[in-house]
Amino acid sequence: TVKVVTGATSSQVLGRTLVVHDSAGDRIACGKIVQTMASLQLPLEASAFSAYPGYTGNLAVSGNVRVGERVAGTQVLSFALEGADPQCNSTADIAGVANACGIHVHAGLSCEDAGGHYYDNASVTEDPWKSVRYTTVDGNGTASDQNVQVITGWSLADVDGRTMVVHDVTGARVACALLHTGTQGSPLRVEAFSKYPGYTGGLDVVGEMGIQQMDTGAEASQLLAFSLTGADPTCGTANTSGVANACGIHVHQGTDCTDAATVGGHLFAASLDSDPWQAVMYTAPGGVATGVNVEVKTGLTNQEILGHTMVVHDATGARIACGQIVDEMQ
Repeated sequence: TVKVVTGATSSQVLGRTLVVHDSAGDRIACGKIVQTMASLQLPLEASAFSAYPGYTGNLAVSGNVRVGERVAGTQVLSFALEGADPQCNSTADIAGVANACGIHVHAGLSCEDAGGHYYDNASVTEDPWKSVRYTTVDGNGTASDQNVQVITGWSLADVDGRTMVVHDVTGARVACALLHTGTQGSPLRVEAFSKYPGYTGGLDVVGEMGIQQMDTGAEASQLLAFSLTGADPTCGTANTSGVANACGIHVHQGTDCTDAATVGGHLFAASLDSDPWQAVMYTAPGGVATGVNVEVKTGLTNQEILGHTMVVHDATGARIACGQIVDEMQ
C-alpha cells in the first residue's frame, strides 16, 4: 500500500482518473476510480428495542435503525420508529440541550453498559453524533429518515455489536438495542450495466450494485447499495417534478437486457397498493451516483427478483442502462 496525503476524502476522489506514466513521464494508461461492492458492506440493524436500563417513563420505542457505510469511516443511518418522544417535533426548542431527541451509536456492547457516543476521537475532533436527531410527526412518536451520514472514523465492522440509543426531548436515554447484521436470504448483485437497447444518447453507465433482503412476507423489502459512474449528471439539480421515472433506478419485470420489448414495467408484489419504485431516485454530481441503505418495500423475496433486470433512467425518465440481477455467490 502506498500512502498519499492529498487532503481529499474518498468521496472526492471517486469517479476521477488514475493515470500511469512511463519512465519518461509520458501518460501511458488511464482508469476511472470506482467504489467496489466489497467496500459496500452488509448493513447493520437494530430492531429489538427495549427500555433503557433505569428508564421509568412511559415511552416504548419500537421499529428499526439500519446502519450502512458509504466510505471508510462514514456510516449512513436510515430509521423508522414508533413510540419515540412526541415532543421531539419540528417545533421543539432543544437548542443547547445535550442529546435531545438523539439517535446515536454508543460504544458499549450491551445496553447495561452502553457508554458514550462511538467515534474515533483520535481522528475525529468533534463528536459527530451531537447533531443526529429524529423528528416525530404525530402523537404516536412516529419518526423516520434516510441517508443520514455520520463521520465516525470507524469502520462498519467496528460498529457491529455496539448499542443504538434513543433519547427523549430532555436528552435522557429512553431505549436501546444492539446492532447486528439483519439481512435475510441470499445476497444478489448487478455486476455490470450495458446501454439500454435502443438508447443512443451519450451516457454510459458503469458500476455495480448489491441487493440485500430485509424482512419477510408482506414486509419484505430490498436494500440497495450501488456505486455508478456515467449516470445523468443533471440528476439532483434538474427539475424532475411530475416526470415519471426521472433519475430512477428500478427492478423491472423482464429478464433480458438485450430485448427492450420484454423488459416491462416495475417489479413488485401484486398485493401492494402502489408502485414502491416511483420514489427511488439517484443523484449524480459529475455523473457519479452512490447509494447505501436504499430500501424498497416490494413484498418480494430476493429469490423472486433473481434474474430480473435493473434499469437506470436519466432525468427525462428515459431508460439508459440495464443490468441483470444475479446471485452474489455466482
